[in-house]
Amino acid sequence: MKNWNHLPSGPIELTIESEAYLELAKDYLSECQYEDAKQALEVAVRSINPQAEYLFGILYQNALGVDRDNEKALFWYLRAADHGYAPAQIAAACLHIDKDNGLTDYAEAYRLLTLAVHKEVTDENAGSLSADFPHVMECFDEDERWMTVQEGYAEYLLGWLHGAGLVGAIDHAKAIGWMEKSAEKGFRAAVFELAQKSEYGIERNEVWAKKALEYGEHAPLIGVARRYLDNVDTPQDCKKGLSILTELADKGIGSAQIALAECLIKGKHTPKDANKALHYLLLAAKMVDAKLMTGLGIALYKSEKPEIDFAIKSLELAVAAGDDQALVELGNLYFDGAGEMTPDQEKAFNYFTQAAKKDVPRGWELVGYCLYEGKGVLKNRCEALRWYEKAAKYGLYNSYYMMGMIYGYDETLFNYEIAVSCFEKAANFGQTDAFVRLGTMHLHGVGTNPPDRQKAFSYFNQAAQADNSLGWEWAAYCHYWGYGTKKNLQKAQQFYHKAAQKGSSHSQYMLGYIYGYDVTPLDFKKAACWFEKAAEQGHRDAQLKLGFYYHQGRGVRQNYKTAFNLFTQAAAQGQASAMYNIGDAYENGYGVEKDEKQAFVWYRKSAELGDKWGMFGAGRLLFYGIGTPPNQEEGRRWINKAAKAGLPEAIKWRPH
Repeated sequence: MKNWNHLPSGPIELTIESEAYLELAKDYLSECQYEDAKQALEVAVRSINPQAEYLFGILYQNALGVDRDNEKALFWYLRAADHGYAPAQIAAACLHIDKDNGLTDYAEAYRLLTLAVHKEVTDENAGSLSADFPHVMECFDEDERWMTVQEGYAEYLLGWLHGAGLVGAIDHAKAIGWMEKSAEKGFRAAVFELAQKSEYGIERNEVWAKKALEYGEHAPLIGVARRYLDNVDTPQDCKKGLSILTELADKGIGSAQIALAECLIKGKHTPKDANKALHYLLLAAKMVDAKLMTGLGIALYKSEKPEIDFAIKSLELAVAAGDDQALVELGNLYFDGAGEMTPDQEKAFNYFTQAAKKDVPRGWELVGYCLYEGKGVLKNRCEALRWYEKAAKYGLYNSYYMMGMIYGYDETLFNYEIAVSCFEKAANFGQTDAFVRLGTMHLHGVGTNPPDRQKAFSYFNQAAQADNSLGWEWAAYCHYWGYGTKKNLQKAQQFYHKAAQKGSSHSQYMLGYIYGYDVTPLDFKKAACWFEKAAEQGHRDAQLKLGFYYHQGRGVRQNYKTAFNLFTQAAAQGQASAMYNIGDAYENGYGVEKDEKQAFVWYRKSAELGDKWGMFGAGRLLFYGIGTPPNQEEGRRWINKAAKAGLPEAIKWRPH
């Protein structure tokens, strides 16, 4: 229960009635009878009574028996402040400092704080901040005098205003001056500010970080040590940095033991010493939050030069210390491997399973993933579904997405309606790939009968606005063809560009196609450039188009050999038109030695994959016996197929 009776009489002579009602209000406040307290204060403020005015402000600021109203709170604080009541001056200044209440006025806050610290302070007018500023009181021992509380807090705020540049230019000298006054009174927030803000200088940071030790806070001094070691905002002094860490570690400070162990493991600023490192790790495992040990393990295996053995040891110690999440990290380490350590997905699955059995939600999800993909365990989509359902109920939205993938694409578990429902749940959590899947399902009417192109475009657009690469690509597709929106080549180009910049080879190909075939005037150089980017990523149609550009000298210098190589790359991926072009190159000696037998082989491959030019080429060579024994009947059959496919050259062809 808050004690409101610390508020002594103010310096102004009060009427007996006003003083009596003030004391009555304090009693009501201590018993949380706020409406009764308000009625008593209404009588008390009829005469000049700064404490009652101040308490009225407290009621309105904290919604005690009244609706929260910061403007009314400020009104009453300022009335008390005008009567020289320091707690009210500080309270009003705080309202002016707050950026969220619409009352921000740093200059006025500064004026009020200056009044609070420069007036002669006595026990009689010190007041109590214990009830009004509980966050401030965390910085003090309970037996601190209220005068010290008031003045220290005001000095801290003045230092903060100067340090943040909110009352003119940033002035570190003035900020330090006020902060040190506050810190010398034992105000902890000021101590920590002086200990950690690099702009105040490493030597001052070190002095006050050592003071912070008195409050049981070791992080500031460990931070100072790391800055000495890593040359952060200060000249490097490895000896001093290691000395500080060692002293703290030997005093049993677990976070220092971890930091020192990391230096010894990596040979960072000190010779490697595996035995000493292990000594500190074992000590730390008994002293610190197990999550710190997990963090060290992650840092060791994800670093530029991974320390796998120590990473595993750190994670195992974290597990022993009670952090089940470390089981997931052990699984991740074995799943992906690191440094010279090769992946071991069976072991990874074992760790994920251990985490899952300990009800670690991420463990459920990763067990589901392994079963879904068949990583480290036999593929079992039905079992994967069970784990994903468990993770999804816990709020891991990606599990909803994976459930949608199973119901939407697994041949044995098809249920498009459930897939749509799962994708919708994932989308509601902001999973952008789910927007894309919903878009494709609405576009084709899969699980959503009938198709709805407008809704599809809306989903694609939402994914795009979330900067999802496939979202940009599908939205571009809709703009290009006018699906669910008006056909707009310029927007299609713009959206494909976004996806292309994210590395989408198909979008790079489409930009090449637009520049090479759709825009006016055509820009073959840009087309070739985009085809090349896509071709480098293995996009077979881009390899075909770029090969054609090199063959024709379109947007690039003509080079039959380069064209042939590109056709070969595309053909290796089953691109039928590329196979025809290889046959054409062999027949005519474009970039390769003329070889009519090879020409027929490649024409035939292309024809069998349904390419009409391949049909025509194979038929022509068969009819005339070029590169293959003559077979006019078979030749005519292929040429007729090409004609039926609409190839003008085949339609017009007559034997000669």
